[in-house]
Amino acid sequence: MASGLPTLQTIVNTTHCDEIGHMNVQFYVASGSDATRLFAAATGHREPIIATSDHIRFYRELRVGDIFTSHTQAVARDEDGLTLCHRLTNRGTGELAATLVTRTRFDDETVALDVLPDDAAPRSITARSALPSFSLDSPAADRLIPIYQGMVHPEQCDETGQMRQQFLISRFSDGAAHLWHHVGFDRDAMLKARRGAVVLEMRVDRLAPMTAGTPLVVKSAIVNVAGKVLHFAHFMFDAASGALIGTGEAAAVLFDLEARKTVSYSDEEIAAFTPHIMKV
Repeated sequence: MASGLPTLQTIVNTTHCDEIGHMNVQFYVASGSDATRLFAAATGHREPIIATSDHIRFYRELRVGDIFTSHTQAVARDEDGLTLCHRLTNRGTGELAATLVTRTRFDDETVALDVLPDDAAPRSITARSALPSFSLDSPAADRLIPIYQGMVHPEQCDETGQMRQQFLISRFSDGAAHLWHHVGFDRDAMLKARRGAVVLEMRVDRLAPMTAGTPLVVKSAIVNVAGKVLHFAHFMFDAASGALIGTGEAAAVLFDLEARKTVSYSDEEIAAFTPHIMKV
C-alpha cells in the first residue's frame, strides 16, 4: 500500500498524450502541482503554492485511459519551505509510473517529515542545479542551440499571475524536437522508423517570476552521453530583458514505439550528435 496522503485520483485523456503515444511530461508536472495544492489544502492552507523546482523520475508509461493516483509526503524543510514527494501510481496495474520531488514556498510546522523514498532519489540528474547563470546576450548563450521562442499567455498562469510549472517544463518538451533535429535526428524519419525520444529523469528550476506577456527564448546543449542516455541542459530567458529565468536538465533515450522499450544509438547516430556535445 502506498504511503503518504492520497492527493490525486484521475485519468489520462487523449489531450494529455504526445506523438509517442503516452502522457507528455508536462502533465506529470501538472499532476504534481495539483497534488501539492491538495496536500496543502489537507493541512488547512488554501493559498496558492509556488514551486521553485521539480525533479521527476519516470518509471512506466501512462497511456490514454490509464487511471492513476498520487500519494504525497513531506520529505524535507528548509528556509524556503517544504519539499514534497509525489508518487504517481497506475491504479489499474498497481505499478509506479513516476515520482516527483517538488520544492515549494509553502510550510506548516505541524507537518511531520518522512524519509525520501529510494525510488524518488536523484539518479542521473542532481537534486539541485549546478548550471551556470548568464544572460541571453552573453557568449555562453551564443554557443547554445535555440529550441523555442514564444510568449507566456494568461491562460497559462495561476491566480497569482505566475506561469504554472506545467508550462515551464512544456517549453523544454515542446522545444525538444528542434533540439533533436539540430543534431541530426529528423523527426519524421524517426517516427517512420517507429522510434521516438523519451525522458527518463528531469529537473526544472524556476529562477524568477514569469507572468503573462513575457517573451521567452529557450536554448539548450547536449552535455554528456553515457551508454544509451543523452544528457541535456536547458536555459530559459526573458527575451526582452535577456535575464535567465528558468533552467532544466534531462536524461533522454531513444524508444522503440512497437516494443515499448529503450534502444541503443547506432554508430552513425553517435557520430551525428558527438560534435554537438559541449560543456556549459
